[in-house]
Amino acid sequence: MTWPFENDTDAIVKKLAKRSLASEKRRNLMVVTAVALAAFLISFAAILSVSVAQIQRNQAADTYEAVFTGVDASDVAALKALPEFARVGEYYLLGQEHSEQGYNASYVYCDSDMIYIARSQMELVKGELPERENEVAVSEYFLSSYGSNAGIGETVRLDTESFQGDYTVTGILSNMGEKEGNTCAIAVSKTALTRWAGFDPAGYRAYVHFQNDEQLNQEIMTACCREIAARYGLPHAGMNSSYFAYASKSIDFASAGGIAALVLIGGYVVIQSIFRISIQDKIQSYGQLRTIGATSKQIRRVVKRESRRLGSIGILLGVLLGVVGGLLLFPKGFHGLYYGVAVLLTVLICWFMVIISVRRPVKIAAGISPLEAVRFSAGQERIRSRKKPIKLNPVSMGLANFRRDRKKAASIAASLSLGGILLLIVSSVVLTRSPERAARLFFPDGDYKIYLSSEQPEEEIMAAGNPLNDGLRQEILSVDGVTDVLVTRQSLHGKFGTSAGTEAGMCDALTDENRQGVEAALVSGVMPTDAHSVLLDASYQKHLAEMDVGAAMELSLGQKTVTVTISGLLDPLRMTNGHGALALDSVALFAPEELFRELHPEIENFDYSWSIVSDPKKAERVEAGLQEILSSRSNLGLDTIGTHIAYEKMQSGLIFGSMEALSWLIFLFGVVNLINTTLSNQMSRRRENSILRSIGLTSRQLCRMNICEGLCYAAFAALAVLLIGLPISVVVCREVSRQSFAGEIVPYQFPILEMGLFTLVLFGLEVLLSVWTAGRSRTRNSP
Repeated sequence: MTWPFENDTDAIVKKLAKRSLASEKRRNLMVVTAVALAAFLISFAAILSVSVAQIQRNQAADTYEAVFTGVDASDVAALKALPEFARVGEYYLLGQEHSEQGYNASYVYCDSDMIYIARSQMELVKGELPERENEVAVSEYFLSSYGSNAGIGETVRLDTESFQGDYTVTGILSNMGEKEGNTCAIAVSKTALTRWAGFDPAGYRAYVHFQNDEQLNQEIMTACCREIAARYGLPHAGMNSSYFAYASKSIDFASAGGIAALVLIGGYVVIQSIFRISIQDKIQSYGQLRTIGATSKQIRRVVKRESRRLGSIGILLGVLLGVVGGLLLFPKGFHGLYYGVAVLLTVLICWFMVIISVRRPVKIAAGISPLEAVRFSAGQERIRSRKKPIKLNPVSMGLANFRRDRKKAASIAASLSLGGILLLIVSSVVLTRSPERAARLFFPDGDYKIYLSSEQPEEEIMAAGNPLNDGLRQEILSVDGVTDVLVTRQSLHGKFGTSAGTEAGMCDALTDENRQGVEAALVSGVMPTDAHSVLLDASYQKHLAEMDVGAAMELSLGQKTVTVTISGLLDPLRMTNGHGALALDSVALFAPEELFRELHPEIENFDYSWSIVSDPKKAERVEAGLQEILSSRSNLGLDTIGTHIAYEKMQSGLIFGSMEALSWLIFLFGVVNLINTTLSNQMSRRRENSILRSIGLTSRQLCRMNICEGLCYAAFAALAVLLIGLPISVVVCREVSRQSFAGEIVPYQFPILEMGLFTLVLFGLEVLLSVWTAGRSRTRNSP
């Protein structure tokens, strides 16, 4: 701003800034690189948060909010006619049957509305749904593996118990997880369904999607479904909790905020150091400007204009890289408004970083007087008086160079150590929560589990004769390497809730064998004292406050409902007993065994899961034997510790691997600072090195002096990593261990491999830069 009667010197300031930018190409490159790196990290983290949330929203949007089970075709037609619903999907699960070719066929019937609703799990990628009895829609996996790569209009052969013969392919499905489970989805026509021997007219499911769903909340939709169920005499509808969780999920910028804080620290240190070194190199130039009449304010404006220009270029490049990277990795997560917010936040944060980074250098430049500029010699600004003389040799001279500017040394050590501290913390957490240790929580007794795995309700399977019987036990014990078979869970799928909302999950029987472990997981309340008292997973109480100790709720195990009282809440981290990588069938509540007998007196055996104890040296034989036994039993599944370990490794790779990558990227800030300082030292000490060479310093001694100075930077950075990062790592690992392993504190392990690699890179980089600097000095400063 130009005040009245003040000379307008904007044009002069612009020319001076432009000339300075043209003469400082090395500094410009370093500043732009540092700012671009910061902008990329912040924008990519923000874009990642936006994309993940948007993908989850897209999966939930326009799907279904509730499902009516146990309805017939007329009930589905009545629901389709209701104005409250925009879409009603008709679905019937026939179940799984084992094929003679070795796969498990999962037969379903669904209409076009249902295919659209379930598009994230099963999608019709080509063709149409079947209409005639001899028509089917099959999966791509089935066609490639067992259907001779047949196409639409061609014939495939089915050889299961209920469906045998040649069928015409009318459509091709895309279904998730088929290859892993060797299960093929096959959609049949409604005609084939009604002529199926096991057809139950009241076995349909109706998935409903509300009109104006964005204006309605879960409470209103639940009340509406209850009113419709009462009006038409339908069973209570189950609400889709995933829909409400994702549809109303807000963008979580917490992780991006943490990354931004780290980037701010690293960027601030590096950018300030680069500008400070640049100003020290140009102090005489600024003094000359002051001599010919330039004011402190004008000098300040020149430096600020340079920083704004370089910051703008770096922010633009970094944001573009972050947005492009997010689009390439998560193309389905694009949202224009949220992307714009992420970019705006990145620009503001990085602009703030640039402004605060140059405050101190600007103050130094503006405070230079002509007399100080004449006396100043770059590289000698921090000479201190010594109490006694030092013995001159390459090592002592290298140490003296390291100590001559303590602020510069501290800046380099801080920028190099920041990434190392983060790497130490993340690597320590990875060792604490190793995939093997996390997977072992699900397998305390052995490496294998056999459990009921079928779309058919557990009570129906158990009433017809539970396949987990003495005959199967003897077959398993006959496998070479198996030493014992333990009953780990007796369970049924249940629905439970109050007037405020309903939930669904596995209800395990509380027995004498598991009572002690369940009691150890109790966080509030008491153990059940009668048949109508239950224990509930405490996580349900967090979003449904009515489900608290002492509250009454409705519990349905199958088609039978009873009122129960919540006597206590359990810590879910202590009850890790689900199957499969995602453990979706983990226990939701415990009920006394007497309640199971009361509701289902027709069931003699409630076994849901067995643990197979075996000799680890015969793991291959055991797994092959178990798979052979289960190959002819389509309603049983095999869960292995290897599956859980692979999933945990994938999760660790995504979460901790990205954090380790972030630590190396932050380490690049220090590298940029180090390179800039090295190049600056080479230029400012050119005359000094020439004098040393002229009085007898050899090229080898010059190289050793530079290496000694560089190793001091590396040593102080490594020391800072240990002194600061190690205590933080110990505290973080204790908390992670306590949260992950139900209060157990795992002994701390130092990440020798990761930190050894970091130390090697750190010291190797210093040596390479020092040798390179000495080589350039040898060619330029030879006497």
